Amino acid sequence: MISYDVQTSYIWSIVLQLIIMSDSKDQGAKVRYLSLVRREGGEPIIGIPYREMSVDPDLVASFVLAIIIFENRQLKTFTKEGYVVVIEEGQYVVGLLIIDKVDDDAEYRQALIKLIERFESEYEVHLQNWKGDIRPFREYALNILEIFQYRKLDWELVPRMVTKSEAAPDLQAVIPWSVGETDEKLQRISGFINGKRTIGEIIDQSELPEGEALALLSMLDRYKWITLNRRLEEKSILVKVMEPPLLLRGVYGDQLTALVELCDGTRTLHEVCESLPYNMEAVKTVAKNLIDAGVLGYHDLETA
Repeated sequence: MISYDVQTSYIWSIVLQLIIMSDSKDQGAKVRYLSLVRREGGEPIIGIPYREMSVDPDLVASFVLAIIIFENRQLKTFTKEGYVVVIEEGQYVVGLLIIDKVDDDAEYRQALIKLIERFESEYEVHLQNWKGDIRPFREYALNILEIFQYRKLDWELVPRMVTKSEAAPDLQAVIPWSVGETDEKLQRISGFINGKRTIGEIIDQSELPEGEALALLSMLDRYKWITLNRRLEEKSILVKVMEPPLLLRGVYGDQLTALVELCDGTRTLHEVCESLPYNMEAVKTVAKNLIDAGVLGYHDLETA
C-alpha cells in the first residue's frame, strides 16, 4: 500500500502539472486562483479564477482541507514546478491562493490574511449559523478584487462599452459578482464610460475609492463588457494589424487602404494625415473605426 505522504506528493504532482498545462493570455499575472473554503464542512464559499486551469481548483482546495482538517497537519505553503500555493487559516474559513513562483510570498500572504479577517468579521453571523447558502458571500468578490485585480489597468486607456449589437456569444458574459451593492456600483461606474474618458478620469469623476473603481473596471474588462484603447492623439503611432474587411473598404474606398498602409509603426497620426487629402478630424474618425475593428493598433501598446 502506498503511504499517505507518497500519495500526497503524487496527487500534488498531477494537480500542479495540470495547472501548468493551462493556457492564458495574461502571462505576466502572478495570481492564478483564490478561494475561501469553510473549515468545518469543506464547502467552497467563494472562488475567483484569474487564469484558466485544466483542473477544477476547488478540488485543490478540498485536497488542502483534507490535510489540514482530517490529518490535523500544519500546511502553510506548497511549492512545485514554479507555483506556490499559499494557505492561511481563519476561525471559520481557509484561504487558498495559487500564484506563480516568487522569491518571497510575504506580500501575498499578508493580503490573504487581511482578506480572511475582513471576511470573517463581515459575515460572522452567516458563518456561525451556516445554512449552506453561499449567495450572500458573492459581494465579497469586490473586496478581493480590490487587492488582487484580474489585471492591472493603464490609467491612460479609454474604455468603451461593448453594445449588444456588437456582442458575440463570447462577449458580455454574465458577471457573477454583479449582485447587491456591487451591481449598483457597476451601474454607476458604467455611466461614466463614454468612449472618451480615460480610466483615470473615470475614477476621479465617479468619486468611488480608487481600489474599488479599479476592481469594478477590472470586472467589466474580464467579462468583456468593455474594450480598452488609448486616446487617439496626433502624436499617436499606429500599426496595421490586419487587412481591412470588405465592408469598411466599401464605405471608405481606396483612401482607406492608403491610410492603413501609411500606419507602419513609424509615422505619427499627424504625419499620416499630412500624406492624405483629409483634415485631422476626418482621419481620426476613420482611424478610430479601424482601431475598433481591429485593423489598426497602437504599435507600443502594452497592458499589465
